Amino acid sequence: MIAGWPHGDPRAVVQRILADRHFQLAPQKPGDKSWLDLLGDALNELWRRLTAPLDHLLGNKALTTVIGLVVLIALLVFLALVVVRFARGLRFKPSARARSAAFALGDGADARTLFARALAASAEGRHHDAAALLWASALRALDERGRVRYDPARTPGEWRRAVRDPAFDALARDAVVALFDNRGADAALVTRMRESYDRVVVPA
Repeated sequence: MIAGWPHGDPRAVVQRILADRHFQLAPQKPGDKSWLDLLGDALNELWRRLTAPLDHLLGNKALTTVIGLVVLIALLVFLALVVVRFARGLRFKPSARARSAAFALGDGADARTLFARALAASAEGRHHDAAALLWASALRALDERGRVRYDPARTPGEWRRAVRDPAFDALARDAVVALFDNRGADAALVTRMRESYDRVVVPA
């Protein structure tokens, strides 16, 4: 004889647990479907409608399926290429003014030469070039005089933190407007940069 279970028959406990609605994951009625089933049915119906003309033309369901899959894969590849090309077009491209500043820094000229070029550009009314050359000359001067080592990877904000000079802060703010802002540079901005440049470079 088997002794009785102190907490009741385990089979009865299991039945009560499984009867709880929280454990009723399966459809309660034969006609009930989960959202995943409904999505699958919708996709199947869409696929059937898309391939029905081809199936009618070829009269071979297996061949129709193969051709449909090939067309679908080709379409997905095409869409992927379009997205990649569009994303590349949205990537940041430096403006012509920023490129001119990078060129000025990269051509090996010293601070004095760059400053002379800035004066010539300003006299000719090329304010964007003048601003870029003044900025480049200031960075070269800081490096030549041992104040801050030149690093092409630095942003204007990083240069400001490295130099820690209110006059240089003013120069950097105007340089950012001249090189990166759509407003660009004008004679007044170049004049302000000249004044800031003198306070940064000449005393050193």
